[in-house]
Amino acid sequence: MSNVIKEAKRIYHDKKIQKSNNKCKPTWDIIKKQTNNHHSHTDIQELMIDIKQLHDHQDIADAFNNHFSSIIDNIRNNNVNRQNNSAKFPQKFIEQKYINPPPPLVIKTFSTMEIFSIIKELKTNNSHGFDEISTELLKISVTHICSPLT
Repeated sequence: MSNVIKEAKRIYHDKKIQKSNNKCKPTWDIIKKQTNNHHSHTDIQELMIDIKQLHDHQDIADAFNNHFSSIIDNIRNNNVNRQNNSAKFPQKFIEQKYINPPPPLVIKTFSTMEIFSIIKELKTNNSHGFDEISTELLKISVTHICSPLT
């Protein structure tokens, strides 16, 4: 009897994978279901910054945004104060450790039309990465997201 159930499950899963355009997604769905490996997302309910406790989700998001957007400025300000001490100054440390230091980071700007055409050229499918945004969703929302991205 258990062999019949196993065979029925195998046939069911095989059909599910064969019907799909993207073979990876149903395969991983089956694996997660069989292993009871479902990731649960936990929301941050509160955040303590200095002596202030935040409970509102928008305030928490703003606090994270402020923190991560000010990291570079904080590092720069700290480095200006430490310039004489080369052991603590990252650029001097890197220059001392490497004969050929890495090239400087260059951030290229793109126009809205370039972003639009790049997204439109992506292969349409329902699979996604860690961000859980599929190329299909990107293509549907391309007119709304091009301007903020640029």
